[in-house]
Formats: sequence, structure tokens, C-alpha cells
Amino acid sequence: MLKNITEKIDKNFILRFIKFGIVGTSGIAINTSVLWLFKGVLGVPLAIAPIFAIGMAVFSNFMLNNHWTWSKNKHNHKHSFLHRLWRYYLSASLGALINYTFLLSLTHFFDVYYLIANLVGIFLGMISNFILGEFWVFKSVED
Repeated sequence: MLKNITEKIDKNFILRFIKFGIVGTSGIAINTSVLWLFKGVLGVPLAIAPIFAIGMAVFSNFMLNNHWTWSKNKHNHKHSFLHRLWRYYLSASLGALINYTFLLSLTHFFDVYYLIANLVGIFLGMISNFILGEFWVFKSVED
């Protein structure tokens, strides 16, 4: 298993991870803005507002990752666009759950400002999102 993982780490893998990070940065901006709008401006409860923020960021991240991060195998995807979208939302659910759990826990138990707690949750969920994207969602026919 470890040998299989080390074989997958090459220059293209590192480039995809960098692109994933850039896309993730745009997702952070979307997530934070929507969370601030819903919670800070509209007064939506903290238990509900992140659901909208996470959902919007996940969709944006999917579109950018699909067309840029994993674009090299664009014509060689193993699955259709809708199948990849479904898989992306399913895989991002783990990262979203991590994000949501840390956001609520840090604000409730440690009185951390909600936008800071949200950033912590986003960064913790990022690793699972990349791994599942790389090896499951955007898998090419050759993999």
C-alpha cells in the first residue's frame, strides 16, 4: 500500500495539489463570505448558516477543480460530469462534516469567533477532500 502511494506522488501530483490549494483559497473566500452574509448580516442561526456557505463553496470548488486542477485527464475521465459532481459532493461531505463540527465545537465550547472557527474547520477538512478527489472523484481511466 505504501509503495502504491509513493508511486502516485510525482510532479503532476504535486502540481494538482498546488492547484487544489489555489481553488481551495477561492472556496475559503466564498465560504467565509456566504457565512458572514447569512450569519452576520441576515442573522441566520450558526447551526444553519454554514450549510449554505459550505454548499456554495463545494459547488464552486468542484467546477474549478473539474476544469482546471484535474483538467489534464479532462477527456479521459472514468466517469461522466454528473457522476463526478455526485462523487465530489459525497466525498466533500466528509470535509464538510469536519468543517461544520469544528466550527460549532470551537464557537460553543471555546468561544472562538465563528469566522476564525470556520477557517480552522476548512483547513482540517481540506486533506480528506484532496485525497478523495485525487483517488476517487477525478480518477482517470488509466488509474
